[in-house]
Amino acid sequence: MMRYLKLWCSFLKMSAMADLEYRTNIVARVIGEFGWYTLQLSVFEVLYTHTTSISGWDVHSMRVFMGTLFLTDVVYMILFAENMDNIAAMVKKGDLDLYLTKPVNSQFMLSLRKVSISYFINLICILVYLFWAIHRLSTPVTVPQVGGYLLLAVCGVVIVYSCRFLFATLSVVLQDAGNMQFVWHQIYRLSTRPDPIYPKILRALVFTLIPVAFASSVPARILIEGVDLRLLAAAPCVAAGFLWLSHRLWNRALRHYSSASS
Repeated sequence: MMRYLKLWCSFLKMSAMADLEYRTNIVARVIGEFGWYTLQLSVFEVLYTHTTSISGWDVHSMRVFMGTLFLTDVVYMILFAENMDNIAAMVKKGDLDLYLTKPVNSQFMLSLRKVSISYFINLICILVYLFWAIHRLSTPVTVPQVGGYLLLAVCGVVIVYSCRFLFATLSVVLQDAGNMQFVWHQIYRLSTRPDPIYPKILRALVFTLIPVAFASSVPARILIEGVDLRLLAAAPCVAAGFLWLSHRLWNRALRHYSSASS
């Protein structure tokens, strides 16, 4: 574990040096992400000018949900997004071969080799917004709720990463699976809305087969509705299960990998 931690610290240092060479790109990314946050927030802010409750959640509860969505999203963007988006291109060009020959786990290398430090600015702003939203809740938040929230937020990030990596694995088998990235983004959009607004069949889907509800809805529920032991028990199991599945299918896919550079 210490070996991999030191390796990741080296990735972080190299990523910071690379990103700081192009400061304009950092500004552009920050502005782009804030544009996305504004668009997502505006949908619900407009809706709540016409109603006081949506599926039992008032505007303050919805703001906590949106803050949670932004938090898990920005952590994913910092750690994984750029790496995941480049896997398909690496397979097509044959660049994947270089990482498969390294004396470390290939999934680790592909998933964490680039850290997007520009999103740290977004992370700070999102934390401020989330603290403000939590403070506006009608009932005070307890310490067990905060602890459960942090656990579920971590599980949410792991689940999103694992699901995204499963789609990226298809690139190894199919060689050209660029459309899978589009499919993933359409599925991920289900996590940008609270699960109570979905019909029963779709709610069951986002909690089981494609558990993107754990990315934002489930952690937010702990702060809004109180501690739910069922969710606290289920989230780590789902996260561990999907992480194991992504690793297992990745190793299986590598058996069918044909280098594009050979």
